[in-house]
Amino acid sequence: MWRARVCGVVMALVLPLVGAGCTTVVAGSAAPAGPRIDGLDADVLADECLLTAAEFGELVDLPVQPPEQGTVDRGDGSRSAGCVVAAGAEPVALVNVYGVRTGTPADYVRAEDVAGRRELPGVGAGAAVIGTAAGPTLQLAGERYLVTILVSGTVPSDEEWRTAAEAALSRLPG
Repeated sequence: MWRARVCGVVMALVLPLVGAGCTTVVAGSAAPAGPRIDGLDADVLADECLLTAAEFGELVDLPVQPPEQGTVDRGDGSRSAGCVVAAGAEPVALVNVYGVRTGTPADYVRAEDVAGRRELPGVGAGAAVIGTAAGPTLQLAGERYLVTILVSGTVPSDEEWRTAAEAALSRLPG
């Protein structure tokens, strides 16, 4: 059951970017080559679980299971990965890490013109929270990577976003 819901959460975040279907979620490491998404390269890290269960729990205000790296197989034959966090049988968060093809991750965060987007000042090289159908999503710019953290079923405070962002940034490779 949670696999189907994870697919729904993943596709609510990714579908507008790639327009592909989702078939299964398989625990494991990232695929070696991810799909190309609107100026981004997906699956640049084998493990995108940048927060601990306790940190995710603080972000979503629920006790959660340990985060797991999972692979999403899409109907078009492409595959991508992400870190999925569940509370019981319900997925409540998804983390993805991207490389930016041109410019910097901060350029990408600042360039996004999305309704409902708001800056989160003082975080990393740049950060913004975007409202999506699946839930609020933090776009976080590190020096080399763009991190997205989607949460479902709750709206974190700015302080909760900042705490999660600092923890995630501290675990990104240099």
